[in-house]
Amino acid sequence: MKKATMKDIARLANVSVATVSYVLNNVKNQTIPDPTRQSILAIAKELNYVPNLAARSLVVQRTGMVGILINKSPGLPYWKRQSYMSLTDSLESRLTAAGYHTLVISLDPLNPAMDVIRERKLDAVFVVDVPDEMFYRISANFTDGVPLILISSLIDDRMFNQVNYNFPQALKAAVSAAPTSSCLIMESFHNAALAGWIMGSSGLAAEDLFVMEGKDGASEELEAFLLRSRGKQVIVINEFLAKAVERTGLAASVTALCTCGFPEIVQPDTRIIRFQNDRAQTAFELMVKLNSAPDDPAIAAGNQFLVDVAP
Repeated sequence: MKKATMKDIARLANVSVATVSYVLNNVKNQTIPDPTRQSILAIAKELNYVPNLAARSLVVQRTGMVGILINKSPGLPYWKRQSYMSLTDSLESRLTAAGYHTLVISLDPLNPAMDVIRERKLDAVFVVDVPDEMFYRISANFTDGVPLILISSLIDDRMFNQVNYNFPQALKAAVSAAPTSSCLIMESFHNAALAGWIMGSSGLAAEDLFVMEGKDGASEELEAFLLRSRGKQVIVINEFLAKAVERTGLAASVTALCTCGFPEIVQPDTRIIRFQNDRAQTAFELMVKLNSAPDDPAIAAGNQFLVDVAP
């Protein structure tokens, strides 16, 4: 079937191609009668019209394409893969519903290949779990004015917005509610600043902290840590990792910080701490605001947006 064009829509609507372009690209400085606008939109829908991104970019200086860059090492355990998958799926769904095309790229955290990014003009970029020392190598590939939003990352630079779960609030809630002392098991992060922020805000001693590395399943190191922590509340970041802890049978009391959106996978007696939104929702809403009001000082740059714990 021949792909529908703006000329086809213009002919059926009995208007000029320019008028069709103004309507489909939502150009604000043109006054189009509402009946004409609705007719053009209805015809475009009936013809299954798909906009040409390159042509549209010439009109509105946008391509409608957004990038999600995930710093992902090979051999990731399933709880880390699920963390990335949940975030990407949620973010991509929101972008698609808003009319964007999404480019998802997995980067080698130690040697990110940037050619695929430089070849595309993106309207916004989300960078997930970026190694501290690699951030500027990545960000240098994007032009000024393109919103660049960090997720699951902390960068000491007021030029960039960052979206993270409010881990200090969640950990405080978990620790204060426990009748016994606590220990913390967390997934690993490429972003060392984020990992340090989480561990430091827990208020726990170094011997009560464990970062889970390695392959799927419970490692010997994890089992040894749980044996040393007998009698303590085991707080786990990432409910899929909490499931791995449950399977060891060595934790009498588990509290899972639900960072993937699947609280139902853990045992009924595991305490769940949820967040009000997922990171994707907060990051998407921030992107929309940055594109619509780039000079707003409240969102322009340099803020950390924290997703609070659900009441």
